[in-house]
Amino acid sequence: MNNSIVQFRTILWGIVLTLLWVCCFLFIKPTLEIEFGGGINMNFKTLVVTLGLLIIVLYHIFDRPNAETTKLSLTTALTISWLALIIFFPFKDPTLPAAGAAAFFTLIMGLAVVVLWVRFFADEVV
Repeated sequence: MNNSIVQFRTILWGIVLTLLWVCCFLFIKPTLEIEFGGGINMNFKTLVVTLGLLIIVLYHIFDRPNAETTKLSLTTALTISWLALIIFFPFKDPTLPAAGAAAFFTLIMGLAVVVLWVRFFADEVV
């Protein structure tokens, strides 16, 4: 197998998994709880988001066609997450005390997205 070929199947499945992960943030109510018994309760949204992130990471660890494909798939996942954060996060909510910090780290994340995409476009990977 030629190592310079980017496999778009890996990238498309990474995009689908990331979109499902973003939908977990958007469509699961934060008031739902799971009762494990013995007084152990957990927020359902936190559990699903954590499991979704674990699935995305394990997918990229175990489906490794080549290094460039994995890097490109992770870059698209980061880009989708960053765009979802920009579009759906309530930065102007006065009841949210950490909105300023979230805005700062969103800007830093945007810088990382730009640097990664410049690397792919400059090196003509695809």
